[in-house]
Amino acid sequence: MRVLRHDAFQPGLAFRQIWQAALIAIGAAAIVYAIGTTIPFADFDHWTYDFTVIHAGLTPPGKQIILVDFDDETFLKIRQFPIPRDIFAKAITIVGAQKPRVIGLDVLLSEPRAPAEDKAMKDALINAGVVILAAQADAGGVPQNLPLPIFCQPEDPRAATGFCKEDPAGALGYALINLPIDQDGFVRQAFLFYSGVVPTTEFALTMAMQYTGQPIKPVDKKRFSFLGRRLWYSQWYTDPASNQILIGSWARQPVPAISAWRVLSGDIPPDTFTDKLVLIGQTSDAVRDKDYTPLFRFALDNGQRVSMSGTQIHAAAIRSLLEGTVVRPPPHYAVTIATVVMCWLASFILMRFRTTFAALGMLIVVTVPCLLALFLYHNYRFWVPFLGQEMGLAFTLPITLGVQFLSESVLAQEARSQRTQLMTLFSSYVDPAVAGTIWERRDEVSLNGEERIATVMFTDIRSFTALSAGKPPSEVLRWLNQYMTAMDEVIRLHGGFLNKFIGDGLMIIFGLPLSHGVRQDAIRGLHAALAMLKRVDELNRENAAFPERPQLRIGCGIHTGALMAGSIGSANRQEYSVIGETVNLASRLESLNKQYKTEILMSQATHDILANDFTGFEALGEAQVKGFDQPIPIFTIRGHQI
Repeated sequence: MRVLRHDAFQPGLAFRQIWQAALIAIGAAAIVYAIGTTIPFADFDHWTYDFTVIHAGLTPPGKQIILVDFDDETFLKIRQFPIPRDIFAKAITIVGAQKPRVIGLDVLLSEPRAPAEDKAMKDALINAGVVILAAQADAGGVPQNLPLPIFCQPEDPRAATGFCKEDPAGALGYALINLPIDQDGFVRQAFLFYSGVVPTTEFALTMAMQYTGQPIKPVDKKRFSFLGRRLWYSQWYTDPASNQILIGSWARQPVPAISAWRVLSGDIPPDTFTDKLVLIGQTSDAVRDKDYTPLFRFALDNGQRVSMSGTQIHAAAIRSLLEGTVVRPPPHYAVTIATVVMCWLASFILMRFRTTFAALGMLIVVTVPCLLALFLYHNYRFWVPFLGQEMGLAFTLPITLGVQFLSESVLAQEARSQRTQLMTLFSSYVDPAVAGTIWERRDEVSLNGEERIATVMFTDIRSFTALSAGKPPSEVLRWLNQYMTAMDEVIRLHGGFLNKFIGDGLMIIFGLPLSHGVRQDAIRGLHAALAMLKRVDELNRENAAFPERPQLRIGCGIHTGALMAGSIGSANRQEYSVIGETVNLASRLESLNKQYKTEILMSQATHDILANDFTGFEALGEAQVKGFDQPIPIFTIRGHQI
């Protein structure tokens, strides 16, 4: 029996394989295009973007910008929250005396304080003469916040961003600090303009133009020009009115940061801020102004994930404008074409060559999209999404095998030999039995996560920074581990899944990976929260005899809703986790406990499920939750004994 040699030159066979591979590639690309409209795909696409940023896009801290940081050290020294306005005024005065080009105060001055504090701030703004104040637009459920007239009277009262009148004197101007949040809760972009009654520039662009003295120049609907460079809007191919950029200057510390306490103490050289762009902001945990950025997924800082304050994100955006590192995304059609080409190449290699050469060719084809994306991002800040290409290649494998199988049913032994070679190739990637199962049940195979309904709870130790201040790390770890162990026992007892340790906080899921039913999962969640509070009280009584162990208080945020669950991670590390709005809302509810002086806050969804199973619920009205457009009804529970 003659065996068909795939490496033999046969024009008729080669032509048939070319057009078969083309049809397969188009089919695989069509599947990817359909999947590309789903939320899970978008979340994983964001994951690949963050992966690219971490591995090809991190930069050293910029030298043109300095952050005066009201950090944890400063808060521990001052021991007041919020920071008195005259303290900020003193910092502005010290910085302004060194003649920076511009100062950006990322602290809202929209509410009056004591007359002496407000006077000190006004005097500092006048003396510095180059301060841009922070303002917030009424967007995404965030109320409008403009500086008080005592600090700035706008030249144009209709404008959300602009210069202040010179009479009466005050700040130089004000700018919007709103940041666009992607659907997964991460910040990767920055606004350039605000299209209100009077179109204006937002904080990053305002600071960059004020620092350089150069204006932004429109080029077309896709691009703009700044400092002689043509830069791209992040959504130019979907939104002709796009006013956002993809930030390209990411770093663990985007700009050098100086503790505000050093500035206030005079512990800085006399020319530290001269001719610089200075940002004054707050990164302390007490402020709770932290956002997820691409660095959060991968970049670890002392074993903890990196989250950034709004001021640090603005610093990265300003750097992107000054350094020309604004990321350029491609149009959708270019990504689709690339997917078709890669799928065609993979399919043709599988059909054309023997197993050894096909395996080597597939290995090259699979790695090219990722490597090319890393190269283009690193060298040109050009982002080429490669998730669709990799997914297309994943679909190309079984589709190509399917085509070969159908060919074998109508061809002679030569076609069966081709199918054998292809199946042998596929079996080199996975166990042969698994390969057969995938082929037989290929319509059931999904590479995506799974959407489920579960109850998510976040907990956090109140005033952890203050409790641990000044104590030896070993001592802090000792009582923190005691607390974590006790909480883990309670969570396990009530059937919860302790998904993450987030510093001194916990993320717990009820209903994953196995569910007892939506109602039972929510009941277990609330029982666990009450039991955790009771266990904390017991710990406090046990630790009362040990002065080195603090008396703890915790807060719990609970929400029940839909989320995506699945295995997320890199090739070397995987973890079962969840993503989605449900997770974000539970986290936000936990952080509101301090504001409402409660220990448990839950959403209306969780309350409605549990209304007939518990007593003591109390409605607290609606709260404006960061990242959500509409106010969220919130509830607590009082007087319920576990």
